[in-house]
Amino acid sequence: MIQVATPAPACPFPGPQVYFGSGRRIDAYHFEADDLPPPLIGRALSRLNRYGGAGERAVNVAQHSLLLSHLVGDCLHRKRAALMHDVPEMWTGEIPRPIKRMCPGIEAADACMIARISVVYGIPMWAFEAIKDADTAISFDERLFMFEHMDPADREIAEENKLGIHIVPVTPEIAAVSWTRRFYQLFKEDLI
Repeated sequence: MIQVATPAPACPFPGPQVYFGSGRRIDAYHFEADDLPPPLIGRALSRLNRYGGAGERAVNVAQHSLLLSHLVGDCLHRKRAALMHDVPEMWTGEIPRPIKRMCPGIEAADACMIARISVVYGIPMWAFEAIKDADTAISFDERLFMFEHMDPADREIAEENKLGIHIVPVTPEIAAVSWTRRFYQLFKEDLI
């Protein structure tokens, strides 16, 4: 398979200065790895619930990214992209995809942050593109888990398209630790 490079977006410098960790501001478009300690990323993502927290049961963004990183095949780049693809949501919040598509400013900010994650963590941009189908597919399983009172037509679509994974409810604390552990598994060669 030929991998096509996705052009990097033109991101303004300096980018938005956002709070992270202990209250220090960092440039969301030009950060370094030291600015984003993995345990703090895991904690931040574990505090955001998928679908804006609208379900009867919760799946947080850390848990979603962790599960996705196990479902994208054996390619290390894809696994890393799956784990890191929602890191921008630490600052934008978990915005449901139909709303995000209507907000070009949010999509542009997300693209700038993903481009920086690509550079800082050595994840090729094509890997973020390569996981999109799996990211969509897992959403059907998440919806079936989260929403007991789904519209019948939506439930039918979700049932037809689900991966069939078993989602177990976890606390934000467990999700944060699990996400962080997975980060160190996937990036261990780069940390030596």
